[in-house]
Amino acid sequence: SMTMLTSWHMLVGRANITPGQTVLVMGGGSGVGSFAIQIAKLYNCDVIATASPDKLDKCLELGADHAVDHRKDDWSKEVFKISKEIAKTKNQAPGIDIAFDHIGQTHFNKQLTLLKYGATLVSCGATTGYDAQIDLRHIFFKGINVLGSTQGTKAELDEGLYWMGQGKIKAAVDSVYTFEQAAEAHTKMLSGKFFGKILMKPEGA
Repeated sequence: SMTMLTSWHMLVGRANITPGQTVLVMGGGSGVGSFAIQIAKLYNCDVIATASPDKLDKCLELGADHAVDHRKDDWSKEVFKISKEIAKTKNQAPGIDIAFDHIGQTHFNKQLTLLKYGATLVSCGATTGYDAQIDLRHIFFKGINVLGSTQGTKAELDEGLYWMGQGKIKAAVDSVYTFEQAAEAHTKMLSGKFFGKILMKPEGA
């Protein structure tokens, strides 16, 4: 539930998500990303998730409206094209209202290019590195909010847990290992070939 809380605080507490927005979830196959997809759908937003090719279908299963391979060089062009289609249906300007990021360095500046005027990028981490090269003009010309986020409040935890109890948000569990299988679990984690969380539990639990 701490992973859920991180995602909830990012979107609800920090980015002030509102129904009908277009939300970009970077790394939809991660623990925080998989929760972000579901939270954004709970708020009736249009969700574009990015992930590696093997995780795209799972993102769609969790409710993402579109899934884009962020390993491709032109991933941001594809996202913008999708945002244009979404914008047409709403009679709005193309682009992203909220970018949910924990990837960092490699994809940060391209996210800024996708944001609409007055839009928000909220970050809770940087799995690809912290030293992002950014073009500040995107931030000041478009009046963009770049927000940092960690954890969340007790009230947000209660709210998120309520929706988990209702079955509207669920943890994406890839696999469960016993403590005796710790080495296997660690190998799987390092491989990156998993969706959501890898759980460890005591024998017989």
